[in-house]
Amino acid sequence: MKRQVITIQEDMVIYAPHHGEVWMTVWEIAELLNVTGTAVKNTIKRIWKQSVLKDFQHSQYVKLENGYSAHVYDMEVIIDIALQMDTYQALLFRRWLVEKIGNRKECQATSGKQGANDDYRDEWNDAERYQLSITP
Repeated sequence: MKRQVITIQEDMVIYAPHHGEVWMTVWEIAELLNVTGTAVKNTIKRIWKQSVLKDFQHSQYVKLENGYSAHVYDMEVIIDIALQMDTYQALLFRRWLVEKIGNRKECQATSGKQGANDDYRDEWNDAERYQLSITP
């Protein structure tokens, strides 16, 4: 499975959708949001317990490039975790997400699309590379 990892470098969210769908390990999510792996694991457990998302739909156990295997989580889980974390990186990620959604709505409004039947995952695959510089 080809998977994509989102990173933040110098107040910029780096996302290259042509590399594949977003699936990230606990440690990659922790690094993205500048929190501990334990905080991410506990948040994921809370998400499963509250039945906000279903683990069998949003997580996979895959073999990584380094030969080890790990659980990976999709974009919905990453968004849910980012909404619950209180770090500057989580704030940058949320702002990037809102900006990305806003740009999509502007594109739909100018092209006359209704957007009701569009699959949100298409949005994550339609740009080659997206960078957003956030100034606090």
